[in-house]
Amino acid sequence: MRRSSYLLKLVLLTIMVGTFPVLTLGWYSYHYSSQSVLEQVKESNTQIVRQSQLRVEQSLKMVDYSTSQVLSVPSVANAFPLSLGTGNHALIKDIYDILTSIQTFELGVKDVYLYSLQQDWLITNAGLNEYNNPNLKTMIRGFAGYPQGSIWLSGLPAPTKGEGGVVDLKNAIISVKKWPINSANPRGLICVVLSAQQLNQQIDSERQAGNIFIMDRDGRIIADTHNARIGSVVSDVPYISEIREKPEDFGTVSGVEEGEKVTVSYRKSAYNGWTYVSVVPTSAFTRQATAIGLTSILVSVGVLAATVLVALVGSRRVYSPVGKMYRTLLEGREGQDKKKDEFSAISERIEGILSDQSRLRFEIQGQKQQLTELLVRKLMLGEVKGQEIHQRLPYYGQSHAEKWTVMRVLMFQIDRLDPSRFTEKDMDLLLFAISNIAAEIVPAEERLSPVVIQESVVILVGSAAQSEELFKESVFNVASRVQASVKQYLQMETSAGISRSFKEWTDASRGYEESKNALKYRARLGEEAILFIEDVQPDKGKEPVYPKELGDNLLECIKSLDSEGARAALSALMAELWRQDYDHNDYQLALIRMMMDLTKLLQDSGISLHLLQPDSGSFFEDLLKLHTGREIEDWFLSHLIIPGIDLLEERRQAQFTSISQEVKRLIEEAFDTDLTLEKCSARINYHPQYISRVFRQETGVNFTDYLAQYRLEVAKRWLKETELTITDIAEKLKYNNPANFIRYFRKMEGVTPGQYRDKNRGV
Repeated sequence: MRRSSYLLKLVLLTIMVGTFPVLTLGWYSYHYSSQSVLEQVKESNTQIVRQSQLRVEQSLKMVDYSTSQVLSVPSVANAFPLSLGTGNHALIKDIYDILTSIQTFELGVKDVYLYSLQQDWLITNAGLNEYNNPNLKTMIRGFAGYPQGSIWLSGLPAPTKGEGGVVDLKNAIISVKKWPINSANPRGLICVVLSAQQLNQQIDSERQAGNIFIMDRDGRIIADTHNARIGSVVSDVPYISEIREKPEDFGTVSGVEEGEKVTVSYRKSAYNGWTYVSVVPTSAFTRQATAIGLTSILVSVGVLAATVLVALVGSRRVYSPVGKMYRTLLEGREGQDKKKDEFSAISERIEGILSDQSRLRFEIQGQKQQLTELLVRKLMLGEVKGQEIHQRLPYYGQSHAEKWTVMRVLMFQIDRLDPSRFTEKDMDLLLFAISNIAAEIVPAEERLSPVVIQESVVILVGSAAQSEELFKESVFNVASRVQASVKQYLQMETSAGISRSFKEWTDASRGYEESKNALKYRARLGEEAILFIEDVQPDKGKEPVYPKELGDNLLECIKSLDSEGARAALSALMAELWRQDYDHNDYQLALIRMMMDLTKLLQDSGISLHLLQPDSGSFFEDLLKLHTGREIEDWFLSHLIIPGIDLLEERRQAQFTSISQEVKRLIEEAFDTDLTLEKCSARINYHPQYISRVFRQETGVNFTDYLAQYRLEVAKRWLKETELTITDIAEKLKYNNPANFIRYFRKMEGVTPGQYRDKNRGV
């Protein structure tokens, strides 16, 4: 018995087809799951660092806010220049109570120092000067040398020692704030001391596999879940050096700690320059991924074994009918086909009997379908004669059409493509689908083959025995069913245009034009419509009336930069156009007129149409492609009205800014003359009222006030930098008399010009 080569191939193929997906899926599952676990753990670790930063900085900002509130208390601010002693017991007690109020347990405040740089007194939890370590004053006085008005200090190296004793500030965090805060010569300082242990509690509220710590700008640890490292400098640790060199404010790096690979997440604080670091052993990340890998291997091996078993058993069962067919067809011919596999031999036998017949039948059917569609297309375009039609219909298998006594042309068009589901590239495929749906619904004896012409599906339908009324009703029902089926299966709306009835085949081209014209009335009658040309085409004698008043209202809204008003005016104008019963050509002319009015308005305002149509397309072509009223209205808004208003607004704003800058320049050049708004308007060729309104809108003050303020600034500069007398200054700045100048100067500055000169001389 001959060995079955096909059975062997089938077994091998089945095993390969089953093995490859199993191995691929196993590898992909392990790889994807492992990566997902690693990413989730890293993200979780990053979030823990971020939460720790937020908790710590919230406490620091509350302390910062509290110290600012303390310095804003009048009794505290007024005490710095005073020499406090036993005679100021009430004031000292008041200050002590204020300092005590910010020492809450939640903020972790250890002590508060209020120090006067002028009078050299210090108030702390221990009291006034005589109860405090004198060396503490030396340390606090040194804080005044920092350029910042408010600063966080951390990592003090050791207890402050002096002759008077020891002040334990080791590893403390101190908030130092000057008063006044931005003064180069502050009068006093307030220092708030926080404990590192309180920060440890805030970063240790969520336990995890690794360690979290905070280090300052110098690489010194100021808080750590392991207290032993507080105060130590770790800037020479490789992964710390890498973090400090990175420009990013947060991220993840890899490193080695105590001989073990670790993953380090960090966040740099823009608030005080601290860095929040989390160090987690990499083994904590990969443990779960390893378990997933082992599980994937076991599952893959099991599925692979089952696949091989199924391949062996299934292949034999699948081969059984093939072997039987082989033995039946090649009985007595085994010797001739010994070197061929079963299917090759069977195929040759079947091809010898059926190939010619099948190929011929297929070619004939395909040619008939294509030739019928070509005939219909030529009918619609008026390229075929009546005698030629009668000769070809029977040859193409369309003999039933010769019995028709009345015919109409149906044209289906898609109302609007849903951009979330389709693009213009899908149009041909959708039209082909609509053509197939129509072929299924309309009985073959009542139509010729549907054809796609441009963006339409065209069907020629006919009847042999129906009256005109019944035929019209039948055509309407057919169009409704096709329309409903397209909506059901393709989820899109279509409209149908139907020609007048005709009896001669040569009138099909006229019917094609009529059905196409009927669809143009969708702009007035709406979407998903079935339009008979005799029902929608108006009386030819009716003269169209363009709603010019509504058009002017739209133009005024655009000139006024009123977007909402323009929308309402456009809606009213479009509604009035659709309300009137015009020919479709009149509608197009009205829309073109409206478009010309809009483009003329924008061009007269100096706006190039290239800014509205940067892709060098044609407004006319785009407008005439639209079918429905909603599409047309949306097109006018999105392509002309809204962009035009935006461009007009930009030009107007640029003009306002230019006018304002020009007026300011004139004031700077001619402040010492009798400058008026009218003179400025003559210089820049704009009406004074217009200049006044624009200048006030741009600067927030009117022209007179701005000129007076500028002259006041010049007067202040002359008082400080020159020896001009007050009378000369008043005369140069065009005041009526020195008294008016002195009175205005004292009103605006609170002092007379002479007092101002004495106060600011040499500054």
